[in-house]
Amino acid sequence: MFKPSLSTIVTEDTKVAIVSPSDPVYVATQKMREFRVNSVIVTTGNTVQGIFTSKDVLMRVVSQNLSPELTLVEKVMTANPDCAMLDTTILDALHIMHDGKFLHIPVLDREGQIAACLDVLQLTHAAIQLVEGGNGTANDMANSVMQRFWDSALALEPPDDELDSRSEASLLMASEAGDGRSSIYPPIIGNSFPFKLQDRKGRVHRFTCGSESLNELVSSVRQRLSIIDEKDIIQILYEDDEGDRVLLTTDTDLAGAVLHAKSSGLKVLKLHIVDEFNPNTEVVKPLQDLAPRSRNGGSSVKIGLMAGAVALSGAAVMVYLKRSRV
Repeated sequence: MFKPSLSTIVTEDTKVAIVSPSDPVYVATQKMREFRVNSVIVTTGNTVQGIFTSKDVLMRVVSQNLSPELTLVEKVMTANPDCAMLDTTILDALHIMHDGKFLHIPVLDREGQIAACLDVLQLTHAAIQLVEGGNGTANDMANSVMQRFWDSALALEPPDDELDSRSEASLLMASEAGDGRSSIYPPIIGNSFPFKLQDRKGRVHRFTCGSESLNELVSSVRQRLSIIDEKDIIQILYEDDEGDRVLLTTDTDLAGAVLHAKSSGLKVLKLHIVDEFNPNTEVVKPLQDLAPRSRNGGSSVKIGLMAGAVALSGAAVMVYLKRSRV
């Protein structure tokens, strides 16, 4: 089971963006945009020196207000990343990424040349296709392996801001702790953020709430709007920096909204409430309610969680390019 290797995913058309350690960050982001990828491989000659992803753009550059022209890639990249080979199995690659707590992995051919840089979403889709395409005992065994893998990956996992964490700063912390690989740099994002909303009587409520749990935010909103009956379903939308109202349906949505607000310089996140008991408002269905259900429902949910992480980091490049005007 899971005998198919990464070579089944990597094709001749696979694009790999490559930069040098001395390139400024804006060159790396331009490469991402040019190749339509969310990571670049940092090399010296034919040797892989590091990896720089769209998540790094957000967490290590944008949030730190670093200059894109003056900041070198080598200062904010993940140095000496774990690599896979073309003959590495898909499951082994997923385990490498899970154990190392990162979302992207460079892939080398037999000559040590860079063949691709794959993200967790690509590998997950490939793994699920293998599970759904199989039958009988082999399929059951593969499904069991995937279930154990995701249970392990999602249980007690560190926050997203701890992923891809072996930057120059984290290596310095690691040396102080006596461990050169596994130290995690401090989270940049706090656990709370200011929110503001207006009730039906026109009164404005401003409060601070955790940014990691949508249920916690919903409870805070219910308390301030005196919505006691749990049968009264409310849905929360936030207003982004362009004035658009975006529906919050998951914890990932909430974390992404707060990340975007911070990176855009917003001091408060403005909320809007849609409720079923108010006929003057339109109830917007969450995206997951509109999506068809696959026969592996649990796997679809887990893919969605990882997809959210990858999509969020990909959006960081667009925010960054917009702010720096590269």
